Amino acid sequence: MARGLRTFVLGLLFVPAAAIDNGLGLTPPMGWRSWNLFASRVNQTLLMRIMDKIVERKRMVDGVATSLCDLGYCDVGLDDAWQACGTGTNGLQYHTVDADGTSHPNINYTRFPDLRQMTDHAHALGLTAGWYGNNCICKETKDVMSAVYMGDVIATVGLGFD
Repeated sequence: MARGLRTFVLGLLFVPAAAIDNGLGLTPPMGWRSWNLFASRVNQTLLMRIMDKIVERKRMVDGVATSLCDLGYCDVGLDDAWQACGTGTNGLQYHTVDADGTSHPNINYTRFPDLRQMTDHAHALGLTAGWYGNNCICKETKDVMSAVYMGDVIATVGLGFD
């Protein structure tokens, strides 16, 4: 390789990276996700029990009662099976688009009677609560309009997910 080209390629490899220095994302997110244990059998009661267990201090670390959250595992995530599959409108699987164009995801209230109560429970325990929007079981396969994404954002914030 010609010397000039090699210098150029090496220069590309060692270009300083620019980043936002806001104190967030200093470590990888650590926590627990529902899919790995419950898959589609998850429900609100199970998730709230998991939250309680994550902050329970039954384990000893260096002689100190310690919880998983004390060790940094403070995020609990709901992956899938929260949607009411097949209840969507306009060819969507689980989103309803109202006459005015607003959208919202349809929640399976049998499994998750009050998602806001669940996220409030997480926050009261010092945990963060996350969820997946467009999941695998009931994913939207139709080209979705921006109203669907906006509805998901509004639901995420309104239900208290982090």
